[in-house]
Amino acid sequence: MTIETEWRDVDVLVVGSGAAGSQAALAAAEPGGRVLLISKDPIAASDTKISGGAATVRQSGDDSDSVEALSENIRIAGADLAVKSITDAFAEDSRGAYDRFRAQGLRPGIDTERNGPKPRPLPFGGHTKRRTVGHANRGVAFSHAGWNVIVQGGGEGRIDYLEDAWLLDLVTQPDRERGGDAKLLAGALVYHAAGGRLVAMRSPSVVIASGGLSTLYFPKTDTMRGNTGDGYAAAARAGAELVDMEQLQFLPFCLTSPPSYEGLMSGEPVIASFLGVLRDAKGKMILDGVRLRSRAECAAAIMRAVEAGRGTPDGGAYLDLTANAKGERAGPYFMRFLTETNLPAYTNVRQAHGRKVADCEQPWEVRPAAHYLMGGIRTDAFGASVGGEGDGEAGLGIAGLFAAGQAMGGVFGADRLGSTSLTEGAVFGARAGTGAVRHARQSSASPSDDAFQAAIGAWSSRFGQAGNRRAAPLRSRLQQESWTNIGPVRTEAKSDAMEALIAGWRQQLDAIEIPPHVLWNQDFIEFVELTNMLDVAQATALAARERDGSVGSHVRLDRPDISILARPYSTVVARSDDGGWSVRRVAREKTPLGTVVAARLQKAKRLMQARMLRWLPGGLRDRALERRYRAVMG
Repeated sequence: MTIETEWRDVDVLVVGSGAAGSQAALAAAEPGGRVLLISKDPIAASDTKISGGAATVRQSGDDSDSVEALSENIRIAGADLAVKSITDAFAEDSRGAYDRFRAQGLRPGIDTERNGPKPRPLPFGGHTKRRTVGHANRGVAFSHAGWNVIVQGGGEGRIDYLEDAWLLDLVTQPDRERGGDAKLLAGALVYHAAGGRLVAMRSPSVVIASGGLSTLYFPKTDTMRGNTGDGYAAAARAGAELVDMEQLQFLPFCLTSPPSYEGLMSGEPVIASFLGVLRDAKGKMILDGVRLRSRAECAAAIMRAVEAGRGTPDGGAYLDLTANAKGERAGPYFMRFLTETNLPAYTNVRQAHGRKVADCEQPWEVRPAAHYLMGGIRTDAFGASVGGEGDGEAGLGIAGLFAAGQAMGGVFGADRLGSTSLTEGAVFGARAGTGAVRHARQSSASPSDDAFQAAIGAWSSRFGQAGNRRAAPLRSRLQQESWTNIGPVRTEAKSDAMEALIAGWRQQLDAIEIPPHVLWNQDFIEFVELTNMLDVAQATALAARERDGSVGSHVRLDRPDISILARPYSTVVARSDDGGWSVRRVAREKTPLGTVVAARLQKAKRLMQARMLRWLPGGLRDRALERRYRAVMG
């Protein structure tokens, strides 16, 4: 059938309205670029809004917190899968990025002694220094800052926006300057559900800032339901490379019940404080020193116990904080620490399980939930699409394609430090927006209308498609099987099973019934999202097989941990024009062994100190803990 298609011309199209998208739009508009931002959800209704509202701000708590210290912390935590030029950029720009949030209305608590934003009292989420700044209104404060930028049209009113708009495909054309098979972006095709039409966006630059893919694992996720991997899928179909797609961060401590709370966050490792441990269904300890562990370590310990048949009734483990709360002197300090540093998650626990559990009289039943993809579109330090065999060789990606925030790979590698996502969005949103408007001005090629015709024809033909299948049931089955086969624990057999299931579901796409109406066609929307979720599930399964050992957030039950002596590598997944998929490895720069060993020895020392504290007689331990709480909390 014939579908009305609107044509629009902009310099930069931004996909997504969270922290990354808003900062990209502002950076592209300030030099005079014409910017259009699209979002399938209401503006700023993203993971930014529901986040804990903590940001990494270098030197906020320690003057010795150098660019090198933060960059190294990120790379070592990520098992050297991250690209050094990208982690250096994150560390260098983190303070300026946070200042931009403040200029847009963000209001942190102020440390009057340091005359700057006040960091949390303890190193947070795997950081080696105090550099995590919390906010009273949490993610809402950040999302409102982004809303101010977009809706008020930052850059002197040069930002326009379109809600209820789904990205269908990126459109490319041959790049005659580079020759060969090189591709140049012509723009994107969008479905505007509220307007009942397709929109052909002629734009020499597109910034993908559309978030992650965690809805692939619903209900075992704490993220917004719109995270269906749209940006990754569209980029892959256009020919962009995806990197480290197996490295999905599963937040270890999330609720298992009741159903309305399943997947919601109940805390970070740091909230275990000095005495918290993880236990299996029979009460046997499976991990101690929890506050000193990474998210990946905690999630892996829980799921290994579950796979071994030692899981709790709802398929998790028990986070036992009771020893912290029992101390006559230190107990009240712990409860204050727990509520002040973990209020949103603590509220989830209290509402879901009642006072006794929230007051740590009983252990908390927890289970990992899909939280954040560390992989994504392969880019350089300015968010520009790259490809090739090295650490991002300029010129080999799709010219004009940029990514920022969770859509961008190469920042964190195998594990992400807590509080870094909001900062990442601001840092690389600004960098991608700046690079995108620069490319738009320098590009000598005009987007070709002919390049859009294939995409318009393919998607238009879906309206009125006859069939005996529905997308929603297939989506539910995909989510269940994704958790089983490419969830927190993987094997080669699981990857094989997932790929076979995906192949079968792809064959059913043409049999999905879609009514002909164009105005808010929910069946079409579900078809689009199912198609994207199949693509990202395929990429994840391929990368999970290629990563043939356990590292970071990727746990292979059928392979040992990857040795610190091994040369680090990233997995790179690509999709060809004929729909075929390939995966390969790309070598990464290794942190000097001495530095890694020193970091591990320091962590081992801290773990031993934590164990010794637990072994002290009750009275001595209580007084020692009181002194520690006073020191860190004031």
